[in-house]
Amino acid sequence: MKFDIIGWGALNVDRLCQVNEFAPSDGETFINYETKSCGGSAANTIIGIAKLGLNTGYIGKVGNDSNGNMMLDYLTENNVNTDHLIIGNEETGEVIGFVDNKGDRKLYVTPKINDKISNNEIDRTYIKNTKILHLTSFVGLNPEDPSINTQIELLEEISSDIKIALDPGMLYVKRGSEFMTKLLKYTDILLINETELLITTGKTTLKEAIQEIYPKVDILVVKRSTKGSFIKKGNEEYNIGIFKVDTVDTTGAGDAYNAGFLYGLLNNYSLEESGIIGSYIAAQSTTQAGATEAIPYIEDIDITEIIKSLKN
Repeated sequence: MKFDIIGWGALNVDRLCQVNEFAPSDGETFINYETKSCGGSAANTIIGIAKLGLNTGYIGKVGNDSNGNMMLDYLTENNVNTDHLIIGNEETGEVIGFVDNKGDRKLYVTPKINDKISNNEIDRTYIKNTKILHLTSFVGLNPEDPSINTQIELLEEISSDIKIALDPGMLYVKRGSEFMTKLLKYTDILLINETELLITTGKTTLKEAIQEIYPKVDILVVKRSTKGSFIKKGNEEYNIGIFKVDTVDTTGAGDAYNAGFLYGLLNNYSLEESGIIGSYIAAQSTTQAGATEAIPYIEDIDITEIIKSLKN
């Protein structure tokens, strides 16, 4: 089977607790209600792309437990191929999150079986049958757990055969410049937020950080939250605006942007147009609780009109 894109990263069940405001230091507050949904950065992006009608697959690991079954069912229901989903005997990863009445969030990850993907569990043929492999982070709580090393070993082996998209997240960025330099060596498309970019480069301004990082990748995408996004490839540069919506929950908004942007690239839209699609999908994703529930299906939107509404 041929894929447009395959994701590879942590698979978590998200327990999101809605609060009026975050508890202050040494203080307390109350939870209005709690929701439970499927998540993980790469999974959110791949589900978004599947909802936009492309052929997707996933590499990840879940436990043989109720959360693992929930994750498997959700991927399957959203038309993500799960032939290479690895099922083990430990517990499925989980995220406990708190979302305030402004839509801001604080997330706490317990990786569990996510961090235990070994090299011999990866089917090379499965990976090489895709146009893009989209990577996101593992926690790596125990240095002896293999998932991070497995990613790097496979990148060394296959990165010349397919395009690699990377959203490192704060977990990988905080591993330091040496670690990020190793990953960027194999990265074609870097999807990173502004704070992560500044930390990665050690620069104090966005302009300096962009100058430092863009020669290392083919396409650089900087997600800037309410300031939109910046995209650079060679001499091409674009500042993309945002779509204003009534925000309920920002969980997974960056992942949703990735989904829209990569969908655009895979359908031969320009960089600017892909950025606009990403901005739209990100905005829509914040209108309901959960990371992917509000991402629209391709048949319910008009890509041409979306591009027209924001294109310079």
